[in-house]
Amino acid sequence: MGDVNFALTDLTASIEAFDGTHFSGDSFASLCGRLSISKIEDFVYADGKLIKRTVSYISGDSDSEYIDNNIECVDGVNIVIRYYRNNFAPINDSSINDMAAIFCKTISDCIALARVKELFGNMRYINPDTGLHNLNYYHMAIRKIMDSEDRFMFSCAFISLKGFNQLNRFFGSDITGKAIRMFAQKVEEFVNKESGEFAVHLGGDNFVVVIHTTKLEALKSFLSAVQVTLESDGESFSHIVSARAGITNISSRHVTSNDVLGECSITLQIARRSGEDFVMFSEMDAAHDNQKNIAKTISKAVDENKFLIYYQPVVETEGKPTLFEAEALARWPRDGRITAPDEFIDYARNSGIVTKIDFHVLNKVCEAIKAWSAAGYELVPLTCNFASKNLFNSKLVSDIIDIIDSHEVDRKLIGIEFSEPDFKGGRRLLTQAAQELSEKGIKVTIDKFGLGRSSLDLLQDLKADYLKFDFGQLSLEDPRGSIIVKDMINLAEMLGFTVICKGVKTREDANELMLSGCTHFQSFIYDKPLSERFFERRLKNPVYTE
Repeated sequence: MGDVNFALTDLTASIEAFDGTHFSGDSFASLCGRLSISKIEDFVYADGKLIKRTVSYISGDSDSEYIDNNIECVDGVNIVIRYYRNNFAPINDSSINDMAAIFCKTISDCIALARVKELFGNMRYINPDTGLHNLNYYHMAIRKIMDSEDRFMFSCAFISLKGFNQLNRFFGSDITGKAIRMFAQKVEEFVNKESGEFAVHLGGDNFVVVIHTTKLEALKSFLSAVQVTLESDGESFSHIVSARAGITNISSRHVTSNDVLGECSITLQIARRSGEDFVMFSEMDAAHDNQKNIAKTISKAVDENKFLIYYQPVVETEGKPTLFEAEALARWPRDGRITAPDEFIDYARNSGIVTKIDFHVLNKVCEAIKAWSAAGYELVPLTCNFASKNLFNSKLVSDIIDIIDSHEVDRKLIGIEFSEPDFKGGRRLLTQAAQELSEKGIKVTIDKFGLGRSSLDLLQDLKADYLKFDFGQLSLEDPRGSIIVKDMINLAEMLGFTVICKGVKTREDANELMLSGCTHFQSFIYDKPLSERFFERRLKNPVYTE
């Protein structure tokens, strides 16, 4: 009975810490650990249609099996709370099962209450004309972003559609309204809600979009030409909607949500007067401020060991497809989801933090190899990415060797992967580093190998083991593309490189590449990037079956 009382104390503390979206705190994590619960998510259905999915708790990999708790609400609203257990979780005894039943009932009620409040509370946050969020939502959401450690990763754009006065004069308000609603739908599809992005309809032809700063160029491209289909006098026609926007990066100078919107509004007026479609507020100062703060957030995450390592297998296809090696990839768990590198790597490169991440990954990979070796696993080489910025480090090779040797890891089990550098003198530095690493017994891979003159020149001097070609942009069905692919593979292998094909989308393309001489693939058709636990399973079962 003492255990149950202790669990109830933890449960009470956990409910008090529930913010309406996520469970946090040591008490909740401790209780989930005792019950072997690794993930909790919920689904809100309205009239049988899924309208929202939320992950309120996650810690590590989950078993594929789960338990659902179904709660019927009012007005056709149904909420399903799903509980996953840890992989290889032990079988519960009766006392733990009783505790789990109390836990699930209490947590389910807590989540359901929050979701119902949110569902009906959204009525004050939705623009009824388009179904997008309104200004009330903007102020609430921006305040949350500004209070989070990720505030410096977001930008805000005040958008004004162009030419809608003329559209209204020619076709009337009904067709104009339909065009605005269709534009609103496409804007909503553009933003990634799961990563905190959102779109707001202020009214008329004015919108606000808050997105990750890394997507600004994509937003500008999107806003330059949005196609909508309209109908007049029984005939359909296409209309291209374009827009102008005033944009600001959210930074430390912003104290309130009105500060952000005010800067965007001022910048939009400047855009109108200057005839420019997209204008950034204090572009140089804001960009510097934004980069610096994001870099601090990333650096702190590395220091606190918050990055996870995923492994994407490379498969050898001579005989049965078999695990050959794997590439180590950094992943950043935040806000209940795993953040892929494309959301933070540009900031890391520009600030120089990328070198810190690279050595962190190498250290974690060596730790994993050491643990797997002690556990008796049959190991394969693991490759770590090193950005071109590392080539400026005159001690790069010795720093890499020191980490590997400090963990007493066989150097043959570690590979270092570079992309072809794009700065002056980079080829010389890469050639030198590859030569020294090879002499130390470290496998070297060159990723994203291109077709430019520098790439072909590099082949003459480069001491490396593997070349990765990304064939995602080349079509084997095109006779010219097929010739280029086959000749690239043939040339590389004649020079002593092993070719690894990336970006292969179909089994048919893989079979065609095999006929051209390629026997190594890094592709989703064989395997996706795997968490450490799932990669352990692949080490145990290295042969792929259809």
